[in-house]
Amino acid sequence: MPDFIKRFMSFDKLIATTLIKVLYWIGMAGIALGVLVQLAGALVMITRSPMVGLGMLIAVPIGGVIAVLFWRFLCEIYIVIFGIYDRLGEIRDKPNQ
Repeated sequence: MPDFIKRFMSFDKLIATTLIKVLYWIGMAGIALGVLVQLAGALVMITRSPMVGLGMLIAVPIGGVIAVLFWRFLCEIYIVIFGIYDRLGEIRDKPNQ
């Protein structure tokens, strides 16, 4: 049986950190897609209102960078929380000295 299925069925090791990493990349793709859509909207807005469109062209990449940093921070917090759980299990299983 593959290792992933063994881990999934046994509950000995949490799969949350692996799942968070997958969700991280899905979120990054969503952010990139959102930025591209907003940039296209900014190009359309330039034809209607040049100053607003220019403002959007400046603001959208800045917002994208902030979204990437926030998403990374959020995923790292979840990984740390599950890491604490793993470490507490190791401490529990460690024999008293």
